[in-house]
Amino acid sequence: MSTRRRGANNITAASSGGSGKKRARSKLNINLSSHGGQYEDLDDDDNNTPTLHDEELDSDDNADDDLDNMNASDEEDSEEEEEETVDAKRLRLARNYLTKMKAQQSSSSSEEESDDDSNSDDNDTKEEDKLGKRIAKERLKKSGLLQLQIANTIQSSIQMLRSSIANDIGIDAASQAWLGSNSSTSTNNNTQQQQQDEIYSKSWLQSKYITYHRGHDLSPTSVALSSNGHVAYSGSKDGSLLMWNVVNGGKKLNTILPVVKGSGEGDRNTREILSIATSDDDRYLAVGGRDNCVRIFDIRTLGKNTTTNGASTPITTLSGHKKAVTSLSFRSRTLDLYSGSEDRCIRRYDLNALTYVETLYGHQSSIIDIDCATKNRPVSIAQDRTVRLWKVEEDSHLVYRPGGDVSSAECVCAIQDGWFITGHDDGRLALWKEEKKRPVGEVVVAAHGYANGNRGVSRSVMCCDGLKLSDVLATGSNDGYLRLWRVNTSGDKNEAGISPLESVPIHGHINSIAMGPEGKFCVAAVGQEPRLGRWDRVPRAKNRFAIIKLNADGEE
Repeated sequence: MSTRRRGANNITAASSGGSGKKRARSKLNINLSSHGGQYEDLDDDDNNTPTLHDEELDSDDNADDDLDNMNASDEEDSEEEEEETVDAKRLRLARNYLTKMKAQQSSSSSEEESDDDSNSDDNDTKEEDKLGKRIAKERLKKSGLLQLQIANTIQSSIQMLRSSIANDIGIDAASQAWLGSNSSTSTNNNTQQQQQDEIYSKSWLQSKYITYHRGHDLSPTSVALSSNGHVAYSGSKDGSLLMWNVVNGGKKLNTILPVVKGSGEGDRNTREILSIATSDDDRYLAVGGRDNCVRIFDIRTLGKNTTTNGASTPITTLSGHKKAVTSLSFRSRTLDLYSGSEDRCIRRYDLNALTYVETLYGHQSSIIDIDCATKNRPVSIAQDRTVRLWKVEEDSHLVYRPGGDVSSAECVCAIQDGWFITGHDDGRLALWKEEKKRPVGEVVVAAHGYANGNRGVSRSVMCCDGLKLSDVLATGSNDGYLRLWRVNTSGDKNEAGISPLESVPIHGHINSIAMGPEGKFCVAAVGQEPRLGRWDRVPRAKNRFAIIKLNADGEE
């Protein structure tokens, strides 16, 4: 065995026939003072690269020396990676992200470039401004603070659709204005107007702006959308749970749960699906109903594990509620799931571990609906005429009382953190702010009109859904229209509130609504009966899954 000293490194080289010993190598000194804490590039001719100062080496040692150099280089690279500081890593990732954004910006703007080079400086400035705005938009979107202002776009698109339909069926301008009116006091007593209304509604179907899809025998009760809006799910009172392809014109993709046959009281009470929800990562589908359980399906494996009747098998069933599960909601961008029940309790689950976490107590009557935005503060409504916002991390909650003459709420929507909307069974629609005990702005009275003219009973607001972090809200009832509203949560406090936007003809009970991305479309559960009962039946209505186009230029 021969041992040689090479510069500052002590390396023991073993001959090919001898036993190897542990080689001790000094660590490479890396200068982090330059380039904002990043590493300097080390090439073969770099002064920091360790070199061998032996002029002559034995022939047997050449291979060992080459191997030593290779191993030393590998260890130096690994040490360099290990010694990367947190700040250096952040800076490196930020530079990589900025380079990627610049490349995307350049590729998107290359098609719009002109041959005039005189304005190159101005173009560079504009490109930097666009890049800065895009980065700011991405940051706000990631933090859950980006608010889309799309109410005007949806309003103009629906006006174009309505005008096109009205012209096709020969309705004059005055009648067009009446058909598009979102007035809650419309009586519709005129026979001629009723006929025009029916023709107008059918024209939306003929123009394919509204499409109804069969699959449920009884009234659909709930709908949910995937994060990209390409896939929808619908549940019904007959126990069926269907999967739809929204992009391909509403084609049925899968029957997750088939129709439960039987007409007995026990069958009816256990088969009804009352609420469904999907996680933002499109991984889990939660289903709740009158079986007092929450069934969790893995969307990625739907159809692979089925029972003898063709039903998909849930990956887990979360029990604990003593009565029907009436509402489900995922916390935005998480796998935290909340369930509300007629047993007056709210249960929280963590689907990362598929386990139950805790129970929230406070409501004195059956819970009707629950929703949650980005913060861990779900908002719930119940038949006790209270609205409660739960501060889960602080183990407390706030109680909101609409007023002595206001009935209990039927639906709730957390449109963004700190803001939520409630729809009541007396037809009122109210906007709430977390810090205030009373509704913000003017409460909308009889949002869906009256049952028998102005002197009749106001129709209940059965469901509502707002596109998260936007200024658009959709509500449903049994007045023959899906109604859209503008929600103002910014600017002057005096301007905050809800105002009418547009309406789309939908015949029957609208039991559930889900808004698509950017408000291009929405899906709805339309049936003859309301979600939680069998009163006020609409005989001519059909039990259908509906897709409603809201953007004249958008594709579903």
